[in-house]
Amino acid sequence: MDVRARAGIDIYDRVLRYAEVEQRGSRYHLLRLGSCDFDFDVAEAVLDASNPEHVEALTDALNDVFEGSLAARLHVTLHPPTCFSFFTALPVEVAKEERKHRLLREAALLTRSGTPQPLRLTADPVYTETLNDSEAVEWYHVLALNERLHARFDRICRMLPQSNHRMTLSMHAVANAVERIERHSGERQQQAPFSLALGWYPTHVEFTLCRHARWYFSHFSDAATPNDCAYFALALTRRLGIKQGAVGRIFIYGGFKQTEDFVELTHVFPVEPESLNPMDLIDLDADSMAASFDHTAYAPCLGVTL
Repeated sequence: MDVRARAGIDIYDRVLRYAEVEQRGSRYHLLRLGSCDFDFDVAEAVLDASNPEHVEALTDALNDVFEGSLAARLHVTLHPPTCFSFFTALPVEVAKEERKHRLLREAALLTRSGTPQPLRLTADPVYTETLNDSEAVEWYHVLALNERLHARFDRICRMLPQSNHRMTLSMHAVANAVERIERHSGERQQQAPFSLALGWYPTHVEFTLCRHARWYFSHFSDAATPNDCAYFALALTRRLGIKQGAVGRIFIYGGFKQTEDFVELTHVFPVEPESLNPMDLIDLDADSMAASFDHTAYAPCLGVTL
């Protein structure tokens, strides 16, 4: 049986959440899970690196939590708006090198980045679409980060059991968790093709759509209250041409207290919001977790490790 270990971290504000799971076939076993609190903004320290002491504190924390880790790669999730990403479509027949050049040109144009600050892209295929003229295109999600950030993590990983890293957008990680939850609960699979995951944070709200248990699109925006999320969710689905009745499940994650805070969503979509619990995907005794444990806060962290 193929056995693999995967390690991931989620960076937001002053908190770093971490996880490591061991995959045995189709089953996942939790090896470590927890969080580290800092007295500085971790994402800002990673992206800016203006204070070497903060980077050193982060490196020391990662060394401690991943001591003895079996994973070869560290998966790092970053949240908007601290990082830049976009969706784009390319003809399926485009060769790999040409695809890379096109994506780099598009990223440089969208970010207005010049050669003094080169970008490194992480591009993932999302789905294939056939256009009206019968041309097939592949939709990609592209995460564009300054090359210096990747070089910084290259140096950090030299001190860790993980020899390299991969950057991931938080909404991509959440989409991975939603996909697996949808497939895991196949008997409950709704007839509606879309699921919506909503991440509530003090600085922003994240929206992720999955279609037939596969990532479809993500977006983020400002929101003053949870009730605002209904307006933004409706605006997003209308912009994408998705009917309200086509959304069959709504998952909530992030820094919220109760799903009832998002009751306005039920006036827009014909479904009750539910907590996004990534722990359902792991072989774990439910009684081993404290009742106060906020499982939804770990959705991006665990999503990127599965």
